[in-house]
Amino acid sequence: MRKKIKITFILLLLIELIFNSIKEVKAHSIELDPQSVISLPWFITAGSGTITISSSITNYSLYYQAVQIPNTVYSQIEKINSDGEDKSDTLKEQYSKLKTEMDNLKTTYDEANKAYQAGKDGTESETLKSAYEKAKTEYENKAKEYSSKIEEYNKKVEEINNQIKDLIPTYVEGNWVQIRDNKFSVDLTQFVGKQAFAIWVKLVTNDGKTYYDEGTYVMSGTKKTETNVKSISLDKTSLSMEEGSNYTLTATITPSDATNKSLIWSSDNEKVATVTNGKVTGIAKGFAKITVSTVDGNYSASCNVTITEKVTESSKEKTNTEEVKKIDNTTVSGDKLPQTGFSYVIPLTVVTSVSVLAFIFYKKNKYLDFK
Repeated sequence: MRKKIKITFILLLLIELIFNSIKEVKAHSIELDPQSVISLPWFITAGSGTITISSSITNYSLYYQAVQIPNTVYSQIEKINSDGEDKSDTLKEQYSKLKTEMDNLKTTYDEANKAYQAGKDGTESETLKSAYEKAKTEYENKAKEYSSKIEEYNKKVEEINNQIKDLIPTYVEGNWVQIRDNKFSVDLTQFVGKQAFAIWVKLVTNDGKTYYDEGTYVMSGTKKTETNVKSISLDKTSLSMEEGSNYTLTATITPSDATNKSLIWSSDNEKVATVTNGKVTGIAKGFAKITVSTVDGNYSASCNVTITEKVTESSKEKTNTEEVKKIDNTTVSGDKLPQTGFSYVIPLTVVTSVSVLAFIFYKKNKYLDFK
């Protein structure tokens, strides 16, 4: 009798141990710290969060780094999570249903076992025994089914987590930042819109043990939206100036509220003209092209510059003297003046002959009456 009771007790104990050993694995988590020494926050505010360290660790150094996750990669992670949730949720519903059925069968089993133990020496011992054994078999079979479903669920979760781990960018050994107050932060002014980051944490104990953990967070950047350059123009497209003189060209960027207004100035002939921040200086007589380009978009505009010889006082006097000489030479000339009209030369003999004939004609016809 005592031997049978002892065997039954041991059997119940084994079943209970099997039941208690079945644990659910948390889905969609990336656990790099199996001892749970490091606990990352569920959420962060304004790019900052606090890391919690287990009280069992007292002397340690803590480091972190934020690794940006490309948007395309994070989209893949979200899809894996979404698809994985659907599959894992189905499995979870199935094992939850099996657990309820198993719990009911365990209640039946416990009652059958209790009745059998109380009446196994009586006339109905065989009937009680048969009910007990049936309840036991049904419970054990359901427990195995439940355990198998839990294992299937855990494998699916592990598969999802491994797929995500393969996409999460790892830390860079030289980029660790040590923190002393367990707080970390991400500079939100460096990006625009939503951006995913992997926050890596490294804990090193004084006795040389190292623990790593990682959490993925999506943050909203506060950087102002950039306005790109569309074009650039100069106030002059051509310029003439003397050697040694200078002129400052004015560049106009469109749109006027462009974020990056940085410019690059250059001269294709610095022996003739140089340029610094738009200020053109004439070096020597000749031609040069001054070009300005935008850093954003590499838009450009140019000005053709002509450098003339510098006029000095002596050269001015020389020029004035030459001009005076030219004027004198044009007022007194040794050459014949150009003919500006028609001229006739009438010989003196012809004039005399005509005069005599006219006088004779007058004498002969003096008394004629012309009617």
